[in-house]
Amino acid sequence: MSDKVCVALVGAGYWGKKLLPKFVSNRNSLVRVICDIHAGHRTEMNQAYPDIPTSESIDNILSDPSIAAIVLATPPATHFPLARKVINAGKHVWIEKPLALRIDEGRDLVELSQCNKTVLFVDHTFLYDPAIRKIRELIDGGELGSVHHIYSQRLNLGRIKRDSNVWWNSAPHDISIILYLLDGAPQTIALHGYRYLQADLEDLNMAVLELSGGVSAFIYHNWLFPENTARLTIIGSKQMLVYEGKYEKRAITVYEYAVDPADSAPSGIQDLPTTIPSKILAEHTLPGLTDQEPLALAVSDFVAAIQHGRACTSNGIFSLRVLETLAAGEKSLRSGGAKVRI
Repeated sequence: MSDKVCVALVGAGYWGKKLLPKFVSNRNSLVRVICDIHAGHRTEMNQAYPDIPTSESIDNILSDPSIAAIVLATPPATHFPLARKVINAGKHVWIEKPLALRIDEGRDLVELSQCNKTVLFVDHTFLYDPAIRKIRELIDGGELGSVHHIYSQRLNLGRIKRDSNVWWNSAPHDISIILYLLDGAPQTIALHGYRYLQADLEDLNMAVLELSGGVSAFIYHNWLFPENTARLTIIGSKQMLVYEGKYEKRAITVYEYAVDPADSAPSGIQDLPTTIPSKILAEHTLPGLTDQEPLALAVSDFVAAIQHGRACTSNGIFSLRVLETLAAGEKSLRSGGAKVRI
């Protein structure tokens, strides 16, 4: 099928402004209209994209048979009601993460899209980063050995949200990456959160996630931090690696290391040394992983899924698994950090 997919963008705020040029430049999509309830956003879009009309009502867009897909770049609380309207109108939908704020809402969207045979895409952009896909290859190929532990950090002093806490804003990235990389399923989560900037929203949290196979993961988020950091560290039985996830710094560094066996003392010696020798043997940065932009690849996957009737990588079923972990984390947070089964 060679016809372009006609798209409407709903939400021309911070992320909508980043998404729009990717759809405009994609050779298989055509942006027909930009929708936003804020007059200031519409004026800004009229100036930046004078050839694309704007609207303040999504209902006008949903009744337009020429528009095949809606891109929702709106606040998290609006994802479920807006996506439901879009799918019920028989249109494909791109939803910013998270899929929804409740598991039953997420299930409803997945089932509805299946019944209506529409594409349900959730923007877990990191699944399209060639570096993350390379890490998955390394894990699947046994290069790291058995994965023991993951430490994910997403820290900055920047966009502090007023409508949702740091967990719901940042954790969809980390959880989607972990679920994409590992075969093991999340088992339990314990989440502690703290409020320093706003009285009713956590701006700092630390989660301890336990997965099947004995894998542990620590997830640390902080909106009040002197460095802008998006880093993933994976500890395997053979090698370790560090993934720098900030767009301008994306890279993978692999570390070869050695730990002497704990029982390596000569036979007959009763008093073992008080330390176990360990050291980094070598480190190297993998080349050629920043040539393609993840967000542009995500847009291409969404459009191709519509054109060819196939599933996309970041689909609703995958995102529902992410939502289950997010919701369990929220439950733990409201229970004072108690361990909650997922």
